[in-house]
Formats: sequence, structure tokens, C-alpha cells
Amino acid sequence: DRFGAERSDAEQGPDENGETMPSMDELMARYESPELTNDLREGDLVTGTVVQISYNGVMVDVGTKSEGLIPKGELEAIRDSIKVGDEIKVVVWRIESEDGYLLLSKRQADVEAAWEHILDIQDSGEILEARVVEAVKGGLLVDLGLYGQGFVPASHVSVRRPRNLNKYMGQTLRLVVIEVERKRKRVVLSHRLVVENERAAERDVTMARLREGQVRRGVVRRITDFGAFIDLGGVDGLLHVSELSWKRVDSPHEELKVGEPLEVMVLKLNLG
Repeated sequence: DRFGAERSDAEQGPDENGETMPSMDELMARYESPELTNDLREGDLVTGTVVQISYNGVMVDVGTKSEGLIPKGELEAIRDSIKVGDEIKVVVWRIESEDGYLLLSKRQADVEAAWEHILDIQDSGEILEARVVEAVKGGLLVDLGLYGQGFVPASHVSVRRPRNLNKYMGQTLRLVVIEVERKRKRVVLSHRLVVENERAAERDVTMARLREGQVRRGVVRRITDFGAFIDLGGVDGLLHVSELSWKRVDSPHEELKVGEPLEVMVLKLNLG
């Protein structure tokens, strides 16, 4: 009819800004498109339900007209951890066609979840353990699993900046997260802060128990020309060269080694 013709012309003709208006069929097609109905885009993290597990992969209902597919390349890694009916998080890896057919990735979703977790670890101050895999200019690289490699600046490796970073190769360090740059996929950590915090707690206990005349077991932490500093449990005491031995000692370096256990007597306390 005449009204219908006028409406059709209005839909297809230009609007007041000179842009062509879409037809009713185009609008309906857009409305019904799974991609636009759910506003899914490549890279989106979504929750879906496992509806089928087969040789070719895993079919997941993510709320679109057709299920998305986790391809068989990821199947071996997840076969034992999921079953039909499970709700899982997946990332829209690729939109294959105009009808919104989705390729999904659980591996990438796990990585995204891991980054959320590392941010939580930073906020909570939780201590984690990681193995040193490489000594580089300016610090150490440690293996953080799903997060890739983390970086420990040389100033955060120990209480005193180490001269030789290679000695840490293969060691497992206790670390706290001090910086996360998600876009650059970079995690910065500190071992020094863990040691300092633990020593501070230990120091409070030791100071409360120290008495002049006590014989205590300590560990040699640092050697100088005038003696050595002995760790008594979060507290360093000075062992003067004159108190090292009944015999004359020319150099404390000849008598002691860093890390050596030693029994000493507390001669004097100055708690101030």
C-alpha cells in the first residue's frame, strides 16, 4: 500500500545527516546476530556451559545461537578437568563467520584468570615461591608458571645488593609482588622485602629476650677489618676483633666465614 511504500522509502533513504538508513531486514538481521545480541568480540572473557566433548574439541554454550568450539589443540590439556554440564570461563579467540560461529580458548581464559589472581596476590601481600631461571643485567628472571617470567630487580634480591647474581641460578626464592603491568605482561617481585619483614618480626622477639651475659648461637653475616657482625635472630651484634680469640688476630677474614654458625656471649646492650 501507499503507506507501506513510504515507510520502505524512508527506511532506505538518507536521514537528516545524509546517511543511508538500514532496511527493516538489515535491522532484524543485526538484532538476531549472535555476535551483536551478546555484544561478543574477539578477546572477550565469557562464562559458558560445556555441552559436548568429542575428538574435534569441546562445544560450549556461551548464550549465542550456536555453540562455540574449543579446538582439539587444547583438548588434551583439559580433557580430565572438565565434563558436560560444567560452567567454564573461555576467551573468544576468533569469530569465524558472519553468522557468529565462535572459536574459543580455555587456555587463554586460564591466563586471564591468572592475571586477576596475581593482582589479588599483590593486594594481599601473599608470599609466593619461584625458581630463578636467568641472571640478567639489573636483576633476576624467575619462573611464574602461567604468568610467564617475573623480574626481581638487583636491589630487591637481598638486603644488601649482591655483587654476583649468578649464584642465585636455580634457587627457589620467596617473593612478594610489588608491581604488575598487565598490558606488558610484566610482574616485578621482591625477595628483600620478605627477608626484611621476617627479620623485623624475629628482631622484636629477640630484643625482648636479650640479656647481658647470655651465651647465644648466631650466624656470621658480615666481616670487616675491625670484627664481624653476628645475626642473633633478626638483630646484628658486633663481635670486635679483640673478642675473637685469646690469641692475637690480625685479620677477622682469616678466622671467620660468612654464614658460619658461632656461639657468642652478649657483653653489652644498648637498646636505644
